[in-house]
Amino acid sequence: MPIAERLEACLFGLFMAVLVWAPLPFASNRAWGGGLLAVLLGLILLGWLMLLLAGKAQLRMQTWQAARLPLLLLGLVQTWVLIQQVPLPRSIIEWLSPQSFAWHIDSGWLTVSLDTAATRFYLLRGCTIAAAFFLVLALVNSPNRLKLMLQVLVFSGTFQACYGAFMVLSGLELGFFVEKYAGQGVATGTFVNRNHLAGYLVMCLSAGIGLLLAQLVPTRSTGWKDRLQRWLQLMLSPRIRLRIYLAIMVIALVLTRSRMGNVAFFTSLGLAGALYVYAHGRFSVRILSFLASLALVDALILGRWFGFDKLVERLGKTNLETEGRVWSNAYTIDYIEKFPITGSGAGSYYGVFPNFQPADLVGYYNHAHNDYLEFAAELGIPAVVLLMAFVAMAMAASLKAMRRGTPLYRGVGFCVCMTICWAALHSFADFNLQIPANAVTFASILAMGYVAVSLRGKGTNAVLSGSS
Repeated sequence: MPIAERLEACLFGLFMAVLVWAPLPFASNRAWGGGLLAVLLGLILLGWLMLLLAGKAQLRMQTWQAARLPLLLLGLVQTWVLIQQVPLPRSIIEWLSPQSFAWHIDSGWLTVSLDTAATRFYLLRGCTIAAAFFLVLALVNSPNRLKLMLQVLVFSGTFQACYGAFMVLSGLELGFFVEKYAGQGVATGTFVNRNHLAGYLVMCLSAGIGLLLAQLVPTRSTGWKDRLQRWLQLMLSPRIRLRIYLAIMVIALVLTRSRMGNVAFFTSLGLAGALYVYAHGRFSVRILSFLASLALVDALILGRWFGFDKLVERLGKTNLETEGRVWSNAYTIDYIEKFPITGSGAGSYYGVFPNFQPADLVGYYNHAHNDYLEFAAELGIPAVVLLMAFVAMAMAASLKAMRRGTPLYRGVGFCVCMTICWAALHSFADFNLQIPANAVTFASILAMGYVAVSLRGKGTNAVLSGSS
């Protein structure tokens, strides 16, 4: 293998290692963890760019054409976050954001952001997410790497599931090398919040289900001997191991007791399954029975052994009128009405929301329990429209991938589709996309859809290279 290919393979391996590392140090949701994640992905990106400039790396033309508009949208959002922290004349700030102008106490030039330090760190995190998205496009350039990335996500999710379940069932209750100070009695893995572990597990489950779908080969039995032989082959094949890994992740998902996490999992599984059958172009009993088995077997059998009834009981006791996370949304909407176009500054929610929080809403809200509202409050509604367009294009790419003739590409399309359905639902009740590990994983999965759409047969790929 040429040295350039070895170096690129090394960068791909490092990128896969970073995807596994990201959720380990409290989901990288600490200043040092988020900074380290940014440095790691930045170094990998720098290494690839150096190979590109030396003419030793390539970016497939089909992938570039498929993903250049989503990359542009991500770049526009990061540009806006940069503008939010740039000092501008007072008259411009007064015109752009009257509320920010009214609340500033400094003299001289002002910024749109009311918390420039938080906005700077938010920009670093945003660039990290964009780098992960781009690296998937650049490094996942073959079917083997696409499949390996699915396997890495399954491995990472299974590890988190085993660790989280073991901590609950054993009573040790350790997080990332420290005793858990939140979420005791429920699975949190190396995350702090059980809802964020639930979100991460759903993304890894979508990767595993997509991988299983890619391995479904339509066959017809010629008799009971043939059927028995195929069942024995299945029991000894890697598919059964993968099915066990999925079962372990479902057990941990139930042990999180995350209401919206579990509801979003089963709902997104059903929605993505329906879209998969529709995109497939014909009704398939085999596919429907496979997807139904995931929901029924895992929920009714495995989940029942590990406290599914407790989760159902918690769901039954949910009262939206008394839920603080839902109640606070009304005041976040008041917040948005004051900063509709520009937002108050990326990362500033924790400091601005107390100005809208009534005395009877007890507690400290460092995030809105609704990703849509938090993005709108901090970035402004136009930026939210750009982000929604970014996700919508990824959904279109996933549907296109599910129509392809190759099982692997269809499985990747399912993974992307299910992940988007999960995020669309879970974001109404939590802030998964504000957590670096989950946001990086989400962006990486979305990028896989464009790779699945653009990959062609060997030797037919046009590329952009660093050579002149």
